[in-house]
Amino acid sequence: MQVHIARNGQALGPFSLEEINRQLAAGTLSPSDLAWYEGASGWIALSTVPGVTIGGTAAPPPAATSPVATQPVASSTTGTPVPASRTEPLAIFSLVLSVLGLFCCALFTGIPGIICGHLALSKIEKNPRLEGHGLAVAGLVIGYFASLAWLFWFIFFGGISVLQSVLHNP
Repeated sequence: MQVHIARNGQALGPFSLEEINRQLAAGTLSPSDLAWYEGASGWIALSTVPGVTIGGTAAPPPAATSPVATQPVASSTTGTPVPASRTEPLAIFSLVLSVLGLFCCALFTGIPGIICGHLALSKIEKNPRLEGHGLAVAGLVIGYFASLAWLFWFIFFGGISVLQSVLHNP
């Protein structure tokens, strides 16, 4: 059986079970590395692959994997499957709300877009498997721009309105 390993989005292998056991003993592979082999329902921890020995004991038979386990996706350079990453939904919300803030009152959409952008960046920083950094940054930039533009609009046109009422009503 050939086992593919993924660590930090990088594909390693494929390796035979014997090579995996040697690398685990040497410390070059970790039991928490993600593994996929033909017939697996998704990416699982290397320690749960049948035939892998950790500390002299064989891994237990694989348990049912979570329904959110990622399916293998071929790497563009090697053709080796790597775990599919997922885009942080808050990054998408940030961009959508911020763009809406350009066209309607930014207090109701731009500011929530800014908040979602900061939350998305925080989550992406904590979990390197999440994508959407660019979406979150774009949402932040557009959200700040929209909020400042609307604030300027209110101050400018509100100031003109007040000035006109003072001049016309002495």
